[in-house]
Amino acid sequence: MSKIVFISPSVYGNSASKSGEPDIMHFLQGNKKALLPQLAPMVLAALTPSKHSFIYIDEEIEDIDFDKAGVDLVALTATTAQADRAYAIAGEFRKRGVTVVMGGVHATVLPDEASLHADAVCVGEGENIWPAMLEDFEAGALKPRYASKDYPSVTKLVSPRVDIVKHECYSMFPVMATKGCPNDCDFCSIRHTGGHRILMKPVEQVMAEIAELEQYNKSPLKKYYMFFDDNLYINRDYTMKLFTALKDMRIHWNGHGTLNTAKDDEVLDLMAGSGCRFFFIGFESISEASLKEVNKAKSNRVGEYGAAIMNLNRRGIIPAGYFIFGFDNDDKDVFKNTLDFMLSKHIMHPYIGIMTPFPGTRLYDRIKERITVEEWKYYTGLKTVFAPVKMTGDELDSGFLWINKEVRQITAVKRQLEYFWSQGPWPSNPRLRLWERAFLLLVALKLGQKKQYKQYKDFVLWAAAHRNASDLFTIIGLIVYIDMQGIKKQIPIRVNAGVQAGTLA
Repeated sequence: MSKIVFISPSVYGNSASKSGEPDIMHFLQGNKKALLPQLAPMVLAALTPSKHSFIYIDEEIEDIDFDKAGVDLVALTATTAQADRAYAIAGEFRKRGVTVVMGGVHATVLPDEASLHADAVCVGEGENIWPAMLEDFEAGALKPRYASKDYPSVTKLVSPRVDIVKHECYSMFPVMATKGCPNDCDFCSIRHTGGHRILMKPVEQVMAEIAELEQYNKSPLKKYYMFFDDNLYINRDYTMKLFTALKDMRIHWNGHGTLNTAKDDEVLDLMAGSGCRFFFIGFESISEASLKEVNKAKSNRVGEYGAAIMNLNRRGIIPAGYFIFGFDNDDKDVFKNTLDFMLSKHIMHPYIGIMTPFPGTRLYDRIKERITVEEWKYYTGLKTVFAPVKMTGDELDSGFLWINKEVRQITAVKRQLEYFWSQGPWPSNPRLRLWERAFLLLVALKLGQKKQYKQYKDFVLWAAAHRNASDLFTIIGLIVYIDMQGIKKQIPIRVNAGVQAGTLA
């Protein structure tokens, strides 16, 4: 029997940006909080024989005690932004004679680099690799590298083991129904992990997983679910069956999909009825030339953005769009033009990042001669790490900070929220009940204890008194969203989120 510890290194507390910890949520809830746990440790825990103990440490919510860990095997995952910290953690354990294995998207695309810091490296999907790696470790015959291409392809998705997670320390529950994406964007590294092969869990399996997670969803302010799927619209028949089943679960959820999802009225009606409250679309840019530059023009047409956003708004689903700055076609005007678009089209939750050439992507290969920063801790999507074409790196950073601040101005958020509420109420998203308005008053009283939170207190009081206000979770979430201004606070929630699940990541 071995004691196994799976560690997710901190991105925010140890990266150069020092971003991501929502201070206001810590204040309101009284404990260290992160947005989501990773699915990968739960999947690998489900694949681990019961004779072994399996512990999950998320460095975003707890510290690592290297001297008292008492561990036999450490499994580390890392995106590129986490890589430097992962290597430091590995070094500390290896100094103490502990065996370290490493996987994830970064180790997959740069296995030679990762092997300098670990006893074994997992390349690609981990579902088939993990059991063999454990057997070799127990036999004292651990190989330096395990590649998914050496094992049969994964043909089904494993249900995660949810009991290893400290759910009270997270704001949302993770769930995954499908894996893979048919698109081939230049800035994405999914082709190295899951490829473009599509896997779909039986809908009944997804419902069973949600039912198990619901055991941890007992507070009056119910947690939302985040689907880690890269694209919830990869198979229309499956999508309709999934959304139909979700309606009976009586949960609220957020997810990702393509522009096509928001153009399909039948699917959108099912989505709204199933409890979807936020839907994230990778708009990326309002420039057709920029979309073409990164092989996104086939799936995105700027002229269709407005109608897609309206289709979500009028069904009570908040449109959340991803935008990237730093395309070769971008000049300094792109920030003001994009801001005007976001405000006029009523994208309430725009998430903004800087184009980042992650290793393993075609973008990296294309512009590697222009890369100016090689330390992985800066590869968060929050800082310029290459030389842009039509502006300087400093101008790109400044524009990024400016538009982040502008979209998160309380006055702007209130206008967008009022517009959204004016479209309702909806059967799936009714107006606030009396107890929810009372709850907001209690939140306002709490916020009033700190002078720096006065603007948030006033915002909450305004929402509590608004006749058309709906969705308690959205109102509380908007405080966090406003508080995450710029590089210091913004959480890049999409950093390889879907790609990681199911790998040693």
